[in-house]
Amino acid sequence: MRTALRTALVTVALVGTTTASVVSAHAAAPAPAGSSACVTATTIPSVFGGGMKVRLVGSADSGASATLLDAKGHAVATVNQSKPTDLADGLKITGVLSAKPVFGQRSQGGPTPWQSTPFPPLSADCTLRGTLSRTLRLDARTTVQIFKVSADHHQARVFRDGKLVRFLDAHSRAGAALFGNRTLVLDPVGGTVSWTGAETAVSPRLGRYKLANGAIVKLVKHNGVYGAQLTTSHGTFSTEYAKGRPVVLQDNVTLVVLGVDGTLSNHIYSKSVQKAPVYLGA
Repeated sequence: MRTALRTALVTVALVGTTTASVVSAHAAAPAPAGSSACVTATTIPSVFGGGMKVRLVGSADSGASATLLDAKGHAVATVNQSKPTDLADGLKITGVLSAKPVFGQRSQGGPTPWQSTPFPPLSADCTLRGTLSRTLRLDARTTVQIFKVSADHHQARVFRDGKLVRFLDAHSRAGAALFGNRTLVLDPVGGTVSWTGAETAVSPRLGRYKLANGAIVKLVKHNGVYGAQLTTSHGTFSTEYAKGRPVVLQDNVTLVVLGVDGTLSNHIYSKSVQKAPVYLGA
């Protein structure tokens, strides 16, 4: 499966390599930073009144959550996948990990009816629409469910200790996730590669980084969005920006994942032990 992933990604990455530098110079600027299509949020009035509100957040990575806020905006109570129902505070979420979760609230217990509010919908690419293809166990705490949407479109959910922590969508290009010290890449045909370590610190310095095989990654930032440009023996590839989701850069032996927080993680296929990128300077 690793060979299949490597072949599929290289097929995409090496298209137009001879003109990669030119393409990079004319790459379109990314949109301004903000909430991605895989995270939606809204604030609604609380049934308790008195200026209290409820913040609803839908996330493909962690499911739905609702936080009761007092008149000053301080959190009073929260329901999410760890605790979808809080009867004491009159809060609950139905379908917390579903594509269409619904928030319920009430000011009294007993037979008092619940007031229901649908969460803001996520985009189609951020919800599971396929059938379960297989389940992987990465370690004692981590499992991955891989779903097939079509022959060249797969999605995955990562669970740690039974809780959803990441969502991946691979359609026309690879999807990736960074969690803890682990990186996972999913390709459009369902192949996966996973490794531990080999990543920079969160929000690293902008500039050039050297990988274990001599490849260079240039980390940039535009309008609050991190981007990375990979240079290998095949040439310089166009800059990829991680707006809302991690992005993957690769040639035939080098695999780099850029997280939305600027974290860089790399995997060299020829190396048995992976090492973190080394900062060279601006």
